[in-house]
Amino acid sequence: MAKTTTTKKDETTDLAEVKANELAASSFDYGDDSGVGFEDVKGSDLSIPFINLLQSNSPEVQKCEDGTIIMGMMKNSVTGEYYKRTGFTFLPVHKEEAFVEWVPRIKGGGFVKLHSPTSDEVSRVIERNGGRMPKKGADGKKIPIMIGENELVETYYVYGLLLDDDCKQSSGFAVIAFTSTKIRVYRDWLTAMFMIRGRPPMYAIPARISVDIQKNESGTFGNYVISPAVEGNWVKGLLPLGSDLYVAGKEFQKMVIGGLARADFDSQGTDTTSGAGDYEDSPSAGDSGNKEEIPF
Repeated sequence: MAKTTTTKKDETTDLAEVKANELAASSFDYGDDSGVGFEDVKGSDLSIPFINLLQSNSPEVQKCEDGTIIMGMMKNSVTGEYYKRTGFTFLPVHKEEAFVEWVPRIKGGGFVKLHSPTSDEVSRVIERNGGRMPKKGADGKKIPIMIGENELVETYYVYGLLLDDDCKQSSGFAVIAFTSTKIRVYRDWLTAMFMIRGRPPMYAIPARISVDIQKNESGTFGNYVISPAVEGNWVKGLLPLGSDLYVAGKEFQKMVIGGLARADFDSQGTDTTSGAGDYEDSPSAGDSGNKEEIPF
């Protein structure tokens, strides 16, 4: 058998990548067996799931005949697990801003690429559109921001660990995308964390992610509600420096920033063939079999 030479840099990379698999079971100690079978795992092999917020015209909702899957529930795009509107506990570790290019639904849909919000290409597109957000036409319908023949959607991503309700251990990692009306929720969340006295790192501030059903002139839709994970108080819920979850969050943040762990962007949204962003936020989502107007 040929001998494989491993450099110091490779060893560091391999160690960080194996730690991604350990995060989901951080409360267990498997001793010498820890990581066995994952020796050759690379960052490109890891599939960080999205938490997708289901709307009234999401395929999962429309296809469910017994009413067990409803608007406002959330779905893990990799495990297929559903979360009720009351939500789950989440430890944010890293945020990322991007303009995401999508193939329009009427052309088959699908993720194309991420664009830096400061790129010259995006700046020109935004200038031609007259702003960062889609405009409404004379008929009241949204006119998407276009980049060539594709749609461009302003998006904020938050990477983090999925926690149990007691904030004692992690069950895995995920990404939450904020677009359209969700952007305000994201900014309020970011502000709340930033204003905590002592400036704790993001991975010390667990949050509760739930869903509220809202209405506007166009219809009814689900939107995120983000609150402190413990007793309604951000300070009381802070993780101690050096605690297991604190360390796990810090390690995951390093992996994301270093490119060793990336989101499975093809799974963003409730239907990867349906177009931009999460289903209801797609500028062309109203072209689905359900003809209701997009509520934002």
